[in-house]
Formats: sequence, structure tokens, C-alpha cells
Amino acid sequence: MPDVKLLWEIQILDEKRKELESKLKEGELLGELKSLKNLIEASKSQFKNLKEEYLKLKKELHLKEHDSESIGEQIKIIEQKLYGGVVTSPKEIEKNSMKLEELKVRLKQEDDVALALMEKQESMRLQLEALGAGLAEKTESFRRLHGSYLAVQQSYRSSLAQIPLMRQKLLDMVEAELWQKYLEMKKKFPDPLAKVEKGTCQRCRVGVSFHDLRYLKEGKDLVHCSHCGRMLYWEK
Repeated sequence: MPDVKLLWEIQILDEKRKELESKLKEGELLGELKSLKNLIEASKSQFKNLKEEYLKLKKELHLKEHDSESIGEQIKIIEQKLYGGVVTSPKEIEKNSMKLEELKVRLKQEDDVALALMEKQESMRLQLEALGAGLAEKTESFRRLHGSYLAVQQSYRSSLAQIPLMRQKLLDMVEAELWQKYLEMKKKFPDPLAKVEKGTCQRCRVGVSFHDLRYLKEGKDLVHCSHCGRMLYWEK
């Protein structure tokens, strides 16, 4: 009685090997890793550009504050002249008074601009904080996902490494004549053996005749599917 079960187990191992090799080649989670990496690169670029703008604005604000301080010093000097008795002639008083008003208007303008820059700077700072936090989160997600990817790949490699020995042990128990028939069938089908469930060939999905089913269950000889031609296996 041919032990078709051994052939079935070998075929399952061969299919498992192909599946694992395909997964190793495709790299499960690799697409997700690439997408996440692209997001990280885009976030880094956005963060860099915004930080450059922030530093430029900070420098501009520093210059405005310096200008305001300079104008403020000029105002103090003129006020000391006017109110300290240094300037006494009506003409000089009028001239310095006009200059004082001019400087006060300029100072207000500079302060208004500086205030607007400060508000813009604060808004940018908050954006940088949010971008930085998002970037850190994405980077951590990438690190974890990459770890999972490596673990999965290693798991596939470990499973693949075990298959040859398991297969050889089964093959050593298969009758030479039966194995030769299987190899001949393999020239026609990648999966020469088909399992029968509920009276149906699970490869071509065509029902097996009552006569063939009875003969198959008796297990005295090989039974082939009358439709696809594969050898049939019935699990007892």
C-alpha cells in the first residue's frame, strides 16, 4: 500500500518553503517601513526649513530691539536737553521738540514691528515643538517597526533552515517507486498530489466518483483525479 501521506507532507513542506522564500524576497513590512521613512524625511526637511526661518526671524527681532534701544537712547538725550535746561532758545527748543516727536513715532513703529515679529516667532516656536514631537514619534515607530521586520525575517530564515532536514527524513521513508512516480507527475504539475475533502479534489474542485473514493479509502493503490489527473490523497 503506497504511503501517499508522506508525499503529501513533503509537498506541504515544498509549498511552505516557496512561501517563505517569497516572503523573504518581498520583505513583509518593507513597504510600510519605506512609507514611514519617506514621512520622516519629509518631516525632517519641513523642520529644517522652519528652523531656518525661525533663526532668521530671531536675528531680525534682535536687530529691531537694538534699533528700539538706540532710538530710546536718543529720546533720553533730547529730553535731558529740553527738561534739563541745556536748551534755552525758542528756536532750539522747537527744533528738539520736533525731533523728539519724530523719534517717539519711530519708536512706536519699531515696537509695533517688534511685537508682530515676537508673535510670529512664538507661533513658529510652537510649530517647531509640534514638528519635533511628531518627528520623534515617527522615528520611534520606525525603530520599533524595523525591529519587528528584522525579527520576522529571522523567523522566516529559521523556519527555512529547518525544512531541508525535515524533508529528507520524510523522503527517506518514501518508497523509491512511489517517489519516482511523484517526480514524473511533477513535470506536469507543480503540485502533483491533491487532497480529497468532502468527495472533491481540492485542486481542480471537481467531485471524485464513488468508485474512486472507495478505492482511495481502501488505500491499495494510487488513485488519480479523473478531471485534472493529479494523484489523490485522502486523510484517514
